[in-house]
Amino acid sequence: MVKDGRFVYVGDEAGLSAFEGEVTDLGGRFVMPGIINSHVHITTGIAFEHANLGEEVFASCKKEALDFMADYIGKNPGHEPYRFLMERASLNGEELVKEELDAICPDHGLVILEGEAHSVWVNSRMLALHGITDDTPDPVPQLAYYVRKDGHITGNAFESASWPFLFDQLRKSLTDEQIGEALSHWISFCEEYGVCGVFDAGFPEHNDIHERMYACMRDLDKQGKLPVYVDGCYILTNPAKVEEALEETKRFNREFTTEHLKVHTLKVLMDGTLKIETAAMVTPYEDTGLTGATTFNAEEIV
Repeated sequence: MVKDGRFVYVGDEAGLSAFEGEVTDLGGRFVMPGIINSHVHITTGIAFEHANLGEEVFASCKKEALDFMADYIGKNPGHEPYRFLMERASLNGEELVKEELDAICPDHGLVILEGEAHSVWVNSRMLALHGITDDTPDPVPQLAYYVRKDGHITGNAFESASWPFLFDQLRKSLTDEQIGEALSHWISFCEEYGVCGVFDAGFPEHNDIHERMYACMRDLDKQGKLPVYVDGCYILTNPAKVEEALEETKRFNREFTTEHLKVHTLKVLMDGTLKIETAAMVTPYEDTGLTGATTFNAEEIV
């Protein structure tokens, strides 16, 4: 039994005698409350819809991977940058360094996104474009870092040290119209599958693009076109940006909170993932003897 938009009774027909109202026979169909998704990345979905994530690499060793990419680059001249997707397992335990990528792609940028999207390999051109040198400090040592050998960066980067390479082209190419179009697709999906509320978990290292998405969502809500409740956030990955993140969270709350959109959460990315061994662990990883790291320690959080 539903009254004023709320369930007031659930049970057999005998219990309905205490209520009056319209009866709708659903013919045995299943009825349930709307779905609440506690962890989605709406902006990442927008990025995936409009960004070129790359050609998928299928290989069983490093040589096969390099040969595949060299062949693709030779047959598809002029990309800037070249982008590929590759599981770390495709290297069969071998390391991949920027000099090897420079050899197959010396004149253009090259970015290889690891399958879980938490690390990348890039060539020297991409490092130079982003101003990354041997002296660039790791954002969070043992968590978000540039892999080094003998003091020199290798071109492999993890967590927030890697994310600026992923969607750098979006800052120049993504239009407000594309954001609105992708949001409309997402809203239609939610309506079709009964999703009525979500927690949006942010877009690491791209809060500027994330802000544009919230602005579009705010405007849609004012037009009565946002039927999904969105609990939004501002995301912090770098401990050096605490004060900035606090102020930006407050600003997001002031500028983007509407009936269906509430931005009042500061999300802290505390550690990484088990797959690439950036998750903080009590017991060390067997192959490295390391335990990973967290963005903040207990005292800093308090």
